[in-house]
Amino acid sequence: SSQTQSAHTPQTPSGPPSMSALSDVPATPSTSEQGPGTERDKDQPSKHELGHHWSKINWKQVMNRQITADRMFMRSGLIRKDLIVNYCSEGDHPETFLGETLEGIESLLEEKQGGRFVCKYTDASNAYGMNFLDCSDQEKKRAGFDKLSAEMKLDNSPRVIQRYIEPKLIKDGVGEGTLHKFHLRALVIVVGDMDVFLYDELRVLIAPEPYSSSLVSSDKALGTLESRCVTAEGDKELSCLLHAHVTNQSFNKTHEKYVETKHNVALHECEELNCGDGDVASGAEGLWDQIRKICARTFRSLGKDKRKFMSLINTYEMFGLDFLVDEDDKAWLLEANPEPSMGMFHKTREEIEGVRDSCLNEGVGDSWVSVYSKDTEKAMEKMKALLKEAKRVRVKEE
Repeated sequence: SSQTQSAHTPQTPSGPPSMSALSDVPATPSTSEQGPGTERDKDQPSKHELGHHWSKINWKQVMNRQITADRMFMRSGLIRKDLIVNYCSEGDHPETFLGETLEGIESLLEEKQGGRFVCKYTDASNAYGMNFLDCSDQEKKRAGFDKLSAEMKLDNSPRVIQRYIEPKLIKDGVGEGTLHKFHLRALVIVVGDMDVFLYDELRVLIAPEPYSSSLVSSDKALGTLESRCVTAEGDKELSCLLHAHVTNQSFNKTHEKYVETKHNVALHECEELNCGDGDVASGAEGLWDQIRKICARTFRSLGKDKRKFMSLINTYEMFGLDFLVDEDDKAWLLEANPEPSMGMFHKTREEIEGVRDSCLNEGVGDSWVSVYSKDTEKAMEKMKALLKEAKRVRVKEE
């Protein structure tokens, strides 16, 4: 490819980014099975985090602006579940901490004095390896820790512990008015040096089983690893509870009660969620506006840390962000995923993102809404400074 020519290329380039940036990033893991379940340095990107496509990109040529890339050079701050909390504003992300040992996790939870929590790998996706901890009483807590202990002894991997958000419930349109848990999937694309856009269609992903507040089934704590062994002849109660609490589409789509047209719907068509709009009468903010603002705050913070989120003028990447809505209709950013599924939007990547590099050369399509721009922010700051100076001069003259 020739050198990138786009609206994001400055008229007077100051030269390519320093090649020292390449040496700052740990090398791609060589272990063939590196990823969830494999011990590694906590600051080293896993194979899952980097991805096969990322590893094939010639980053030296990208750094020299000889080619473009449809991946960002560094995005750990966003997609690592143990790091994203550092870039979210207070109240945008559930209380989260990293537990490197079972003893450390138990000690941290003792300080919390009860509550319910979700345990995840730092870099897994598709609900892989999730565990639920109910610390409301000692019996339930022990069931959860026994299960987590057995799994951590096998893989020796740290876990992210995230406070369980008590969810808003909606009807799924399949059962007899039963209430179900759900989460929202949003698509965000980062273009060039921090122009961030939100796709104007959000998906509502609904659990196929009616919601139950219990996180324990017959003294067994909930976790997704064993779910692959649950069959029709197995623990049906456990299976039902898992598919009531886990809203991930990949996890649920093979469940006998899953109906694509009922359990995966567009937010703008979901009347139970007011189609994402706010309530004019009460002044309550709608889900769309909440998510737009959370994205703006998060990416503004990420853009300040090139070590964990390096945007370059000739790169772009799309991410899938997951939000949970609580009982008070407040949206919480749970996590962000690379390589988001286009299937749940029932469209191809080209239909959503455009042809390769078009967002760099021609800008994003009409379906994308701007949520943050570093250049615009700098221009606004400069304008405010000029206005402040003009006011100072005017006061001095008077």
